[in-house]
Amino acid sequence: MIPHPYTAQDLSGKALNKKELRKQLQLRETDKPLIAFIGRLDQQKGMHLVHHAIYHALNQKAQFVLLGSATESGINSWFRHEKDFLHSNPDCHLELAFNEELAHLIYAAADMIVVPSNYEPCGLTQVIGLQYGTVPIVRGVGGLVNTVFDRDYDPQKPPEQRNGYVFYQTDDAALESAMNRALDLWSNHPQDFRNLILQGMAYDYSWKLPAEQYLQVYEFVRA
Repeated sequence: MIPHPYTAQDLSGKALNKKELRKQLQLRETDKPLIAFIGRLDQQKGMHLVHHAIYHALNQKAQFVLLGSATESGINSWFRHEKDFLHSNPDCHLELAFNEELAHLIYAAADMIVVPSNYEPCGLTQVIGLQYGTVPIVRGVGGLVNTVFDRDYDPQKPPEQRNGYVFYQTDDAALESAMNRALDLWSNHPQDFRNLILQGMAYDYSWKLPAEQYLQVYEFVRA
């Protein structure tokens, strides 16, 4: 569903997908990182932090793309206002809809994806982001903290197995801190950022391993 497939062995297609996304959404072609949010627009997803992430990204000279549809009229009105306000900004696009094909292209094009949920029992966004080599910036709750391991501070994983950025509080400063660390790595340490991408792509959260474990249990019981 993306125009330029790529792998961990050859990431060149990611830059081509970014170029394609910018063309489709009429964003300017520039040497800036691209940050994304993909998901339902409802209170579970931390809308106040999503809103803040848009403007913090722009203030930090990054681009921002949002794709999602609102579940409440108040949130829908809020983000429709933001869409109108930012309509002429060449570094931002808000798509208030469900569009699976566009979602895949955004995953493939973005450098980072924010998932600032208030709560998240499992979470697919961060897992999909890892597969696409898109560095997740997540709040440390539920399934998010079980799948994303902070590059700088995580005590569970050695540095070579860390795959993103995690913050825990629900205030703007906490989100900014995580975003700033990711943006600094992208801007000032591009090889380290590339390594982080590859470490994320190495994770496999598919059913392959659990399925094998289930088979082992069944074989044990059968025996």
